[in-house]
Order: sequence, then C-alpha cells, then structure tokens
Amino acid sequence: MDIHRPPRRFAFLRRPAVKWTLLAAIGLALLAAALSVGLGAKPASLSVAAKSVSLASVERGALALDLRAGGILAPSDARWIAALSEGRIERIDAQAGSALKQGQVLLVLNNPQLQQRAEESRWTLEQAQAEARALQLALESQQMSAAAAVQRAELAAQSAQLQWAADQELLKDGMVSKLAHQRSAFNLKQSEQGLVLERQLLQQAQASKQAQLSAKRAAVAKLSKSLQRDLDMVAALTVRAPMDGVLQELNLQIGQSVTAGSTLAKLARADALYAELQVQEALARDIAVGQSVQLDLRTGGNDGQMAGVVTRVAPKVSKGMVLVDVALHGDLPRGAKPDLSVDGTIAISRLADTLQVQRPVFSQAQASASVFRVGADGVAERVTVQFGPASVGRIAVRAGLQLGDRIVVSDTSAWNQAARVSIR
Repeated sequence: MDIHRPPRRFAFLRRPAVKWTLLAAIGLALLAAALSVGLGAKPASLSVAAKSVSLASVERGALALDLRAGGILAPSDARWIAALSEGRIERIDAQAGSALKQGQVLLVLNNPQLQQRAEESRWTLEQAQAEARALQLALESQQMSAAAAVQRAELAAQSAQLQWAADQELLKDGMVSKLAHQRSAFNLKQSEQGLVLERQLLQQAQASKQAQLSAKRAAVAKLSKSLQRDLDMVAALTVRAPMDGVLQELNLQIGQSVTAGSTLAKLARADALYAELQVQEALARDIAVGQSVQLDLRTGGNDGQMAGVVTRVAPKVSKGMVLVDVALHGDLPRGAKPDLSVDGTIAISRLADTLQVQRPVFSQAQASASVFRVGADGVAERVTVQFGPASVGRIAVRAGLQLGDRIVVSDTSAWNQAARVSIR
C-alpha cells in the first residue's frame, strides 16, 4: 500500500547544482563585505610591540627654555711654574695629581756653574766691603787732620788778635812803635785768612769723604744685589710649590736638562674652580651673562649637582663651538677637581603658556618634522608638526597637534617607509 508523504519545503535546495550555486553566492557576498570593510579602514602597514615605544601627550602650560652643553671644570687660580735658571733634574719629589702645600718641594735641579758663580760673587762682595772700610778709615783720618789744622788756625788767629789789641793800647801810650803795631795788624789779618782757608779745606775733606764713601757703598750694594740674585737662582734650583693646590702637570724625568724660562709644572687650587661649557654655535645666540646654570658631575646622584651663573661668553667661535664660562655657587661637591667632565643646563628664558610635548628624538626647535600620532585604536599615523622653541626635554607645538594628542617620542627612524604603524 502506498504511503502519502507531504512535499518538503525548499526541496529544490537539495539538488546538487542549486546547492553549490548558493554556497558560491554566499562566499562572494562575504568577500565583497570584507573588501568593503578593508578599504574603509586603511590597515596599518607595520606592527610593533608597545613596550618598545615611548609615548607622550600634548599638554599646555609654562615651558622653561634651556639648553644642555658639555664641558669641564677648570681652575680659576692656576699657575705655571717655570725654571729660573738652567740645570739638570736631580730629584723629583711629586707627581701629577699630588696635593701640595705652599713651600713643599716639587723637584731639585743641579747646576755646579751657578753655585760656583755665587761663591765668586760672595768673595767679590767681601773684598769690596773690606775696601770700603779701609777707605772710610783713611778718609776719616784726613778729615781729622783737616779739623786739627782748623783748630790750630783758630788758636793762631786768637793769638794774633790779642797781640794786635795789646799793641794798639801800647801805641796810645807811646810804648810801642807804629811799625810794630802795623806788623801785629798784618799778622792778625794773615791768621784770619789762614783760618778761613783751613775751614774751607775741612769742608772739602768732608764732602770728598761723603762722595767717595757713597760711590764705594753703591759699588758694594751692586755686588750685594748680584750676590743675592745668584743666591736666589741657586735657591730656585729647589723648585717649591708657590701655593696650596693640586699638581696638574709634571712631565719631566730625572737627568733631563731644562733651560731658564722653560715650563716645569702646572699647579692649581682645588677649591677654586669654574666650568667651561662648549655650546654649539647655532644654540649660543641666546646665551647671556647672568643666566643661571645647573651642572651635573655625572655621578648619577644629587651629590653631583651644582648651581652656577654665566659669567662670560666667548666673543668668537672656535671649531663650531662657543666657550661659555660658568661661576660656581656654594661648596664644591665631593669629587670635584680640575679637568673633570660636566654637563651643564643653561636656563635661557620661560614661556608662560604654550602647547608643548616631551621632545621627540631628533626633533629640532623652530622646524617642521613628521611624527606618529597614536589614535584610540592603537594605530600611529604619520603627521607633520611645526615645532617652536625647545628646551632640553620639552618642545613647543605650533601646529599639527591638539591638546591631549599622544605621539611617539622614541626613535622612529626604522619606520621611514610606513605611514601607519600598529602598536600592539
């Protein structure tokens, strides 16, 4: 007996030809939808790990403009020690880096000819001093003889005066002749003239004594100075530190000959230092005397930080760099010494309110650059940004970014061929 079955819906779908046609249509529709979505989404051409990328957000606020430069600590009180006379190095008592006290011996030179010359100068001086004493005795004897002659002339004049006075009284009484009276007057006049002459001779003897002694004393003084100069040069063969300080340079060897005026060593005070910063020519135009500076001794801690102020900006450029001198404030930190490398940050000016961001790698102030702006979907898209003034770590944004935008600030040189980068 035949059983009646109702017809099934969509029975035609069970046919092989129809089935494969339907599957093909569905596949084409899905492919078209995928292509449509893909074309609208602009997929990233490069993908990087998020931990390898540094991001920063655009902010608004005050921006301190500063620049960084490297340099060294230099002594503000340094002295070059030169040889006062030639000689051969006999002994070296200090080496570069040694802390010295004033008067401490650095090295000893030997010069037998100089020592012999000093001895000869001593003998010559002693001979001249003996001659000066002998001359003084002789001149004093002559002066005494002249003084005795004056005394004799004075006595003779007094005697003639008495005789003339007596003869004048006797002449009145007629007890002496007129000729005798005239003779006593003549003797008085002669005695007075002799006294005047002897006094003149005494004055000349005194003047001659002073002149000869002055000339002899000048000769003795000249020989004394010559001896002192030779003794100073002999003493200078023992080279001593002229002040407290640290020996910077001493490149000599025992037995080496040095000439007069040649440099022997360099000594600097360890507690009198300033910083010499080398600033690039393009960055130095805004530096001025009086600007504050923060220095870092590269110790990795706060104990290596120092404050200072710009005291001088070199008037000329040397090898593309400008030398800037910085005076240090406060006590020197431990480890500070001449020729130590330092990093300096010079405060140029301050912008009260500006759009800014952490300075991307290789970015330049007052220049355009392409950076990668990160969207909410984690995809970084290359955009062109106009930067303004910059400090060491931050830079002003003039155009191309908005407040709150996030950009990649790490090195993106490997992304040169990519316009969009996916950050996973």
